[in-house]
Amino acid sequence: MGKFYSKQYTKSRSAKELPVYPNLTISNFPKSEGETITLEDGRSLGFKEYNFIHMTQHPITNDLNKEHVILLIPGLPCTRYFCHPQVLSSLEQDQKNFDNMSTESLNSYILQIKLYVLERPGIGLSTFAKRSFLDFSQDIEEFCEQKKIENCSLIAYSAGGPYGLATAYSLGKSTNNSNKPLITKAAIISSIAPYNAPNLTSNMPLKFRFAWWLTKNWTGLLSLIARMESNAVMRDPVKASRDGLSNAPKSDIECIENMKGVEEMFIESALEMYSRGQVETECYEYSLWGKDWGFQLNEIGGGVKCKVWHGEEDSGTTISMGKYIALQIPGCEASFVEEKGHLLYFEIWNDVIDWLVT
Repeated sequence: MGKFYSKQYTKSRSAKELPVYPNLTISNFPKSEGETITLEDGRSLGFKEYNFIHMTQHPITNDLNKEHVILLIPGLPCTRYFCHPQVLSSLEQDQKNFDNMSTESLNSYILQIKLYVLERPGIGLSTFAKRSFLDFSQDIEEFCEQKKIENCSLIAYSAGGPYGLATAYSLGKSTNNSNKPLITKAAIISSIAPYNAPNLTSNMPLKFRFAWWLTKNWTGLLSLIARMESNAVMRDPVKASRDGLSNAPKSDIECIENMKGVEEMFIESALEMYSRGQVETECYEYSLWGKDWGFQLNEIGGGVKCKVWHGEEDSGTTISMGKYIALQIPGCEASFVEEKGHLLYFEIWNDVIDWLVT
């Protein structure tokens, strides 16, 4: 559900052809780039580190030399290769911006960002284990200990949302050893909400509504559908990404067409997962959506600040989900964006980073 939601394409809605990606074939996967740490119980946790320069929209007056650490928990099927096209091309893009600024003012706008994209159990290089949302927050805590990260912020997108919210709940409280929590800020973008949230499937296409019902009532059938979709991806990944759904909003189509790298990023992660036979991980995560999360959203607090971003035309994770999450978390900020869908993540990237680092 929502796997290739962001990449739907129909000729009737756009006369512009999307490019072909000859390197995105199953023969080129799985890939080996990336790193792992060994957790206390012997499992591996896969991740990829991205170091990039971010130019803020407003000058920074303190911590100019500080390197900001951000953890990213992507959705499904998303691996360590899922970040943002702007991250991959940041140096080239930033240089164009630098040319228009004076040397004196430049330093107050530039920040060094260290981004860690984390792979959940059974995704990419991470060992499979039946871990809950809260269990994964323990893996994150151990990751931070090994990387000697004292404080950081967090981005959680789509199916990664419940894991990010669980991490904000368990690691967002100040401790006796520090005035700041480990997770100081959490950006929750287009996230799934708890299965018992009101109006969960409002404005959701019938196909998605049926899938949500399956997460609680018939996970076996949902797993069969997921396997069929993974086989289609491995046969023809580009065709599968464009034929996956017929209800993507106009804004998502425009994002794919106009922002280079978006579609490739989703397809690359899908091939990375499915070439490793990790559709079972996807099926397991679907089963968690229909269960109790193990914590209450209104218990998030104690130091961490949260902000929800959600597109009002998102039909995979509906606007009702975003509004419910924002309403439940004490002091949560929110930005509900008109005429935007599930790919809002790619369009608000700079705003999200600005909020996290200021």
